[in-house]
Amino acid sequence: MTEQRLRERLERTEAPDEMAAEERGWRVVHAAFEERLPLPRRRRRLRPALAAAALAVLALAVPATGADDWLRDLVRPGRDDARPALSSIPGGGRLLVRSDAGPWIVSADGSKRLLGSYDDAVWSPHGLFVAATRQRELVALDPRGRVRWSLARPTAISGARWSPSGFRIAYVTAPAAVSKVRPHVSTGASLRVVAGDGTGDRRIAAGVAAVPPAWRPGAEHVLAYADRAGRVRVVAPDTGRLLWTAAVRDRPRRLLWSGDGERLLAVADGSIRVLDASGRTLRDVAAPAGTTTGAVAFAGRGRRFAVVRRRLSARQSEIAVLQAERAVRPERRVFAGAGELTDVAWSPDDRWLLVGWPSADQWLFVRSGAPGKLIAFSGVARQFSPGASGRAASPRVAGWCCPR
Repeated sequence: MTEQRLRERLERTEAPDEMAAEERGWRVVHAAFEERLPLPRRRRRLRPALAAAALAVLALAVPATGADDWLRDLVRPGRDDARPALSSIPGGGRLLVRSDAGPWIVSADGSKRLLGSYDDAVWSPHGLFVAATRQRELVALDPRGRVRWSLARPTAISGARWSPSGFRIAYVTAPAAVSKVRPHVSTGASLRVVAGDGTGDRRIAAGVAAVPPAWRPGAEHVLAYADRAGRVRVVAPDTGRLLWTAAVRDRPRRLLWSGDGERLLAVADGSIRVLDASGRTLRDVAAPAGTTTGAVAFAGRGRRFAVVRRRLSARQSEIAVLQAERAVRPERRVFAGAGELTDVAWSPDDRWLLVGWPSADQWLFVRSGAPGKLIAFSGVARQFSPGASGRAASPRVAGWCCPR
């Protein structure tokens, strides 16, 4: 066994009782915070002391190992200990990655395969196939990039999503002009569903928002989408029956079901509304003042979700893990860094989070249960844009799927 392989195995191995220790540490810090006494307003001359005290509290809240790295990441983007190439995937499995060159599949050993010149892509259940879009075309591919079938529509296609059963694909088509007399008036986008073998394509709803639909996990085909008014609608596409409608505070730009199909997130720039399986609002998670909500991802099991937030005034971003349930436990920040964080994806075993860090041209694999423990890879833009002239665009993570 090489030294590199030994180091990777050691980094993936949990210390005895690591998760429980982290939970105990968090409870102690949170309890101390809740019991703190309100302090009188300090005079201006005491601000340096306040700053020093704040840094001391931060140091206590951060795991002892890696505390210096954590504070440094808040000042400038990039990890000095980042590895020069994506040589493996911590946590295993396979990644689906979007780039200017097209979608790639990355295997656990770091080897990559370019599927073709497509705009977007999404995994099928168990990673057996990929649904890709290219302008007005929807294509089903195998992991080697071979086309199984394709479907063309009169307007642009986006937001393709494969059902958990593998027997349906939902997608959104762009609005079409009503007439040549009033071309600025449109009928709104349409939600369509096609069978997994490319047959039976049909429209499910008109006047929808340009938001990717979301299939509810489970044996039945149940689909959530957003309409042009900003409402969330849930339908049974096989029958066309509307199951329920829910109004949300802000227009959603992303819809996400929990792994058990009992919670639905309606994600907007400034808030996340948590709905139950019948459309009842359980809670609103407002973005902290001065921040915007970025990427969000549910863990594969349970009701944890990760959210990326950006603080514009400080030009910093952070990723936190929350529970969809009210008052289960406070949110937990697992990483913060200078610049912009974009994507977030859970590993198949929910032990790792993959975070895109375009400002540093790095990917971070962060242990979800051990803040401060991470593996960084640098130079990711060039690795997914071979032969590109000039500065390569940062790749985007489209999914982290099961091993194969």
